[in-house]
Amino acid sequence: MAKYFSQGDIELYKECFFFNCKRGYLTQVDELARIMRSLNCSPTLEEVGKYMQQHSKSDGKMEFDSFLEAMHDHREKERCKEEILRGFIAQDADRKGYVTANEARHVLSNFGERLSTREIEMLFKEGNVTGGQLRYKEFVDSVLTPAPDY
Repeated sequence: MAKYFSQGDIELYKECFFFNCKRGYLTQVDELARIMRSLNCSPTLEEVGKYMQQHSKSDGKMEFDSFLEAMHDHREKERCKEEILRGFIAQDADRKGYVTANEARHVLSNFGERLSTREIEMLFKEGNVTGGQLRYKEFVDSVLTPAPDY
């Protein structure tokens, strides 16, 4: 896996994996989902289940080396920022660079992994959405930028 990840990435993944897996392995889909999401990945539950099936040993345990393989598989296919921007651009027929907040609410609550009203409000707060327009490039950059670690 060293050819796919930098040494810094591997150290970060290892720290996160063993912080969440005191036993040194994981056996549950929700454990894998939590770890992947804490590493700024956005897998669907279906994808996480698939990674568990593909990369767990015959006893159902996923150890760190198998976790790295799952992370590699996911990083190869996930283009989160681009996917989100494409969704907003599809709603922006006039290519103005923004959609209404109501349009965004509708899409976020009715398509894909549907978000609750509370989740949408939290996203809007984090993305500094005030008023009726959502400038989607700035919104996506703001929401996907990791919070400072201090």
